Amino acid sequence: MLGQSPGKFLLLDSIAIWFKLHKELFSLPFKTSKVAIYSPEFTVLPDKTDNAREVFQLLGFSDNENITYLKNKLSDSFYVYYSLPDRTINFIENHLLNVEFYCGDFGLLSFYNSKLSFKNYLAANLYGEELTLCYKKDATNFYYNKFPVKAKEDLLYYLRLAYEHLGLDLNEFASYLYGFIEEKSPMYSTSYGYIRNFEIDRTLKNTLPFMYSIEDIPLHYYINLLGLGLN
Repeated sequence: MLGQSPGKFLLLDSIAIWFKLHKELFSLPFKTSKVAIYSPEFTVLPDKTDNAREVFQLLGFSDNENITYLKNKLSDSFYVYYSLPDRTINFIENHLLNVEFYCGDFGLLSFYNSKLSFKNYLAANLYGEELTLCYKKDATNFYYNKFPVKAKEDLLYYLRLAYEHLGLDLNEFASYLYGFIEEKSPMYSTSYGYIRNFEIDRTLKNTLPFMYSIEDIPLHYYINLLGLGLN
């Protein structure tokens, strides 16, 4: 994994030079190697839209007609749009035959846990001061939303809001929590006191098809990252 931060927009010549330098360094055949490109500027929508630029404007992204681009359809429910220059996208796709584009929530949206496959449940992921909620029904995403979380009460408020919006029973319906959080956290214990079937997903060690040399890694920390490896 390599980081590249030359600014928001890359010149085509600089991209070509960057790939050439790393090809020589790693001796990788880039036309046959699988390459994943991650964009931090994205939005996930429940339907396809012809007004992606207006959506990005509402989200505070740059007002530029050439930076909205549909790249991934997630199941039959969600579409991912990236705020990237079309010329850059086209250049990368023409030079990297096995390239795939990802967003920060791709792992959570595409995550399938065989241990939970018989359940319908709400997947809640905490990352910094951001909460992502997904309603997993029949192994498919039926709900997706993001909320700001700065205090322990915020997590409970948005969980209950999602329960109410989806018509779920607080005493029966299950929610599984992911992210950098443990049972001793006030954030977790506050919500646990009000939502009866609420827990951190501890089944991940048994479901992910990877071998880890460190057995006590809490895999629920890295659900977004590990979700990429499942596809």
